[in-house]
Amino acid sequence: MRWPCVGLMLLSLGGAGACGSTGAVSAPRSGNGSAACTDDAREDDDTLEQGLAKAPLSHVFNHGPLRLEGQVACPGDADWIHAHADCCNPSGARVRWDASRGPLEVELFDSEGNPLPLGAPGDIVQRQPGEVYLLRAEYGGRFLVRVRTSGEVAVPYSVELFAPVFVR
Repeated sequence: MRWPCVGLMLLSLGGAGACGSTGAVSAPRSGNGSAACTDDAREDDDTLEQGLAKAPLSHVFNHGPLRLEGQVACPGDADWIHAHADCCNPSGARVRWDASRGPLEVELFDSEGNPLPLGAPGDIVQRQPGEVYLLRAEYGGRFLVRVRTSGEVAVPYSVELFAPVFVR
C-alpha cells in the first residue's frame, strides 16, 4: 500500500476509492511534483508511438460520433487517441471537462505526429473553458487526438470522436 493512501483513506472514511481501487487501471504519475494520478483504462497511450500501436477508433458513417467517457488527463503525461476516418468527411474531436479542474490542451495530429492544419473553409476550431472542438471539414485516413493537462491535478474528461467510416 502506498503511504499517501493511508492518510486519504483515514480522511475519506470511505477509503480505498481515493487510492485508485475504482476499477480503473492505476498508473501513478509523478508529473512535475504532483500527487499520484489514477489514469484511465485506455493506458498505455502516453506517447505518439503508444497511441499508434492501438487499433484506430472510428464510427459508422451517419451514426453520430463515437463517445469515450471516463478519460483522465494526468499531470505530466498525454493521452493519444488513434482514429481513422474514410475520405473525405468531417473528422476530429470534441473534448469536454469540468473547467474548474483546470485547463486541457487538445490538438489534432496526422499519423506522422504533425499538427493537422485547421484553416480551410468549413474547419472548426472552438476553444473555451471546459470544451475544445476541433474538426477538419474534409479528411481521410489515420489521425490522433492529443489531450493533456498543464495543471497539477488530474482532469477527468469525455471525448466525442468524429471518425466516420462507410460499412459495405
